[in-house]
Amino acid sequence: MTITQATTAGNAAPTGRQFRISAESGVDDRVVSAVITELGGTIRSLTVDGEPLIEEFPEFGLPKHCEGEILIPWPNRVRDGRWSHDGEDLQLAISEPERGNAIHGLVKYRLHKVVCRSATDLTLQVRIYPSEGYPFPLDVETTYSVSPQGLKVTHALTNKSARPAPAAIGAHPYIRVGATPMQDVSLTINAASYVVVDERLNPVGTSPVSGTPMDLSAGPKVGWLHLDTAFLDLTPAPDGMYRHLLEAPNGDAVEVWGDANYQYAQVYTTTRYPAGGHRTAVAVEPMTALPNAFNSGAGLRWLEPGEEWISTWGISHRIGRARGTHNREEY
Repeated sequence: MTITQATTAGNAAPTGRQFRISAESGVDDRVVSAVITELGGTIRSLTVDGEPLIEEFPEFGLPKHCEGEILIPWPNRVRDGRWSHDGEDLQLAISEPERGNAIHGLVKYRLHKVVCRSATDLTLQVRIYPSEGYPFPLDVETTYSVSPQGLKVTHALTNKSARPAPAAIGAHPYIRVGATPMQDVSLTINAASYVVVDERLNPVGTSPVSGTPMDLSAGPKVGWLHLDTAFLDLTPAPDGMYRHLLEAPNGDAVEVWGDANYQYAQVYTTTRYPAGGHRTAVAVEPMTALPNAFNSGAGLRWLEPGEEWISTWGISHRIGRARGTHNREEY
């Protein structure tokens, strides 16, 4: 396998330096390439031979719709930004003012430093410093690796506090299957339950998916879906991974997968992407905890002082029979 050389764009972009990693298959010469930003460690681009596997945002723009963002130390929402710990009431910044919630963690506006880098791999590190709403120092080291199969992302969280610290992880990629219009792509998520929410999209309970439009096990078309929904009771694949499949009519497919830590997934669909636009888009978000986990505890991980927690998720692709041979083992 030959490897393309990584490059770094200039640092005038609002998301800082742009780190490109890429890998070429020695079998069919297909090139998988990703661009990761210095600000937030965001996945700005992921392509196979130039065809997108995620929605991108411009190099000199910002991820206005959370495209490719890493969500640590919590994914999704914390109701009112409020939670309690050891008898102390804590208040996170309200980062979703229209609904009055704290959303998607604390790393997306923080500059990351390069730990190590090669043509195919990049490791970035950022420290979450104690704040009024999250009084724990937490080191986050993330390794992005590309191969002919796609992108693998490994997070290593270390509690630098003298007391246990809560943490959860998520990611926010909007998936593309090349040039196929997303309304024509089928989405399969094998889940037994979903989270019921109120008008502010905060959890009020769970319910079985059976017999409801939330049952995505048969692979409905994305164009039929209207979701901003968390799923739980996921069915793991035989290898113990959690796998969510998006497939185009020609058989081309993209899979969002996570290891045993990622027992939850959020799906968000819109027909007005980008905001006010006219395209269909779908975010498939692997998560280690449910929305509002700082209050419910559902999936929340408590790290002991000095403890390291490692988890891995990724995005893989498959070529359809209409364009060449394929095998699900490629995932």
